[in-house]
Amino acid sequence: MHKFLFLFILIFVHLNGSITFGELIPRKGRVTGLEIPRFVSLKSNKTFVRRGPGKSYRIDWVFEKPGLPLKIIGEHNHWRQVEDFQGDIGWIYFRLLSGKRTIITTQEEILLRKKVSQTAKPIALLGSGVIGELIKTSEESCQAVFQNYKGWVDKVKVWGC
Repeated sequence: MHKFLFLFILIFVHLNGSITFGELIPRKGRVTGLEIPRFVSLKSNKTFVRRGPGKSYRIDWVFEKPGLPLKIIGEHNHWRQVEDFQGDIGWIYFRLLSGKRTIITTQEEILLRKKVSQTAKPIALLGSGVIGELIKTSEESCQAVFQNYKGWVDKVKVWGC
């Protein structure tokens, strides 16, 4: 009986579309064998984001912020399909990406705390769009360095953690 109920719930959730199997089980990239999705960052000051995986595809926009965190959501030969913190998706040549993890603030007036605790002493006030180098994560927070200030921010207030 329990097996039948579990199977029914699993099929219902899958058909409902609120949870997909891809979200439950991370997959491996066909080219690199690394987990997808995964976070990376931009190496360059000027990075073309293309409509498809190749130089023959149109450039849709240009990133001009080194260190910007991106999420790799696909791979094709030397190209990586990426998503940015605003949900925009495009293709970038793999050599323009770094495995260095960064995060970006997504809200105004975010407290950077000295310790992981929510009641810890604030050491800086961050605005929206500030990029920091990710050090480690806890269940609800990320430790990062923002312009020489090392501290903790809430995961819900940053992207890339």
